[in-house]
Amino acid sequence: MKDSLNSSNGTRVAPAVSLSVIFPAFNEEANIQRTVESARLVLPKLADTWEIILVNDGSKDATTPLCDELAERYPEVRAIHHVDNRGYGAALKSGILAARHDFIFFTDSDGQFDLEELKHLIEWAGHYDIVTGYRGKRQDPPHRLINAFGWKMLVRMVLGVKVRDIDCAFKVFQRSVFDRVQIRSVGAMVNTEILAQANAFGMKIHEVRVSHYPRQFGKSSGANLRVILKAFKELMRLYRQLRTVTHEQDGLFRTDTQIHHKIFRHYGVADEGAVSRRFGTGSANQSRSNQECFVD
Repeated sequence: MKDSLNSSNGTRVAPAVSLSVIFPAFNEEANIQRTVESARLVLPKLADTWEIILVNDGSKDATTPLCDELAERYPEVRAIHHVDNRGYGAALKSGILAARHDFIFFTDSDGQFDLEELKHLIEWAGHYDIVTGYRGKRQDPPHRLINAFGWKMLVRMVLGVKVRDIDCAFKVFQRSVFDRVQIRSVGAMVNTEILAQANAFGMKIHEVRVSHYPRQFGKSSGANLRVILKAFKELMRLYRQLRTVTHEQDGLFRTDTQIHHKIFRHYGVADEGAVSRRFGTGSANQSRSNQECFVD
């Protein structure tokens, strides 16, 4: 992707790109439709070709039928469903494996970010492997802010990853990142895992300040004690893994070209080959449905 320099303000102006947008969702019935509608207004201004991938991670509310309804209504929207709640990292991994385009962006489905600000990340996406947002002023309860600060300092000491806001769910990746980077974390550790591997490989990371807004509906699970304890456990596992990482490591796209999970019949899908086609890994002339099969 080539770009030019805007002489009036010195910022980089990138042309439209090919972009996959991933929205992990768990019990987001009050937010998911508004989030998708907002994205559909923004993305045509940023990309020549784009898609929205909804990853419903075992929701127990009306998120499941809403995702299917949105996928049925809009051809650029696809829905992936986990039968059970497998965790944020697992949802993000499913979305990345389904992505078809050159740049991959993910953010949460709860509406706490302004999707208009994605343009500030796209400006730099052709020059850096990863462009990550950092929240200028986090609109979270005090205990979550304290937890986030402690976690950031711990990650810096243990893994050497020095970014302002490691868990900010507003990131753009060049697709090639996942030729090298693996995702093994199933929970909240996934952002740390990706950036730690990228740091070990010498990938270029750029940070952009973004706005953050209070959650209007639903409840976040990020401060759940079980989630926090799992993240600490995964931190130590990641520390051990990074000690043995090599530059020859095969990434997510090279080791997970197909979904190696049990496949459930849904919308007529019965075999793993059909799942690969629906995730975009089959040939271009194979028919696809916007409503993906359930995976577990």
